Amino acid sequence: MITKISICNLALAQLGQSPISSLEQENEKARRLNLFYAPVRDEVLRTHNWAFAGVQEPLVLFAQGADEQGRFIYKYPAEALFIRRVFSPAQKRLDFQEFFRSDLHSRVILTVCDQAQAEYTRRITDENLFDTAFIKSFSLALACDLAVALTSDTQLAAQLLQRYALSLEEARRSNASEIVSVAPDTDAFTEVR
Repeated sequence: MITKISICNLALAQLGQSPISSLEQENEKARRLNLFYAPVRDEVLRTHNWAFAGVQEPLVLFAQGADEQGRFIYKYPAEALFIRRVFSPAQKRLDFQEFFRSDLHSRVILTVCDQAQAEYTRRITDENLFDTAFIKSFSLALACDLAVALTSDTQLAAQLLQRYALSLEEARRSNASEIVSVAPDTDAFTEVR
């Protein structure tokens, strides 16, 4: 079973650091890991259309009817880290805009379809759902971000960055074969890369 601590200890091992037993420990390693863990996880999730984090679902309208430009306003999905595409019920890819609307106090998606759906990467906080290739890439990214703070070794940080880039490319290749989607404007299934 993979845990937050096991991922943190993988990152520490990359740095030549001893493992921790808890993120509540009163030491610099635990404090830094607490600080970096969630932002680095979300950043690595955003880098690729990971099969385990992909969602396709209808968007929720904020209000009935279109605006003056014929666009419908949808709520931005709460767990979405990155909207990959917006499409119609017929799978036709739609142009869309996303931004924060201060009058609605919310992030929104605008598009011209009244029944729009979205494909997006969602925030995954349960480590048991992580793909093994993602875990390796994530732990390397975490080590890379911690390298200078914990070791003061900029060369090690640069080496870890190279290893992370290679690991991420490898993970993307293996993960791409798991992702199949309906191609826009067709009924044929295609591999998404």
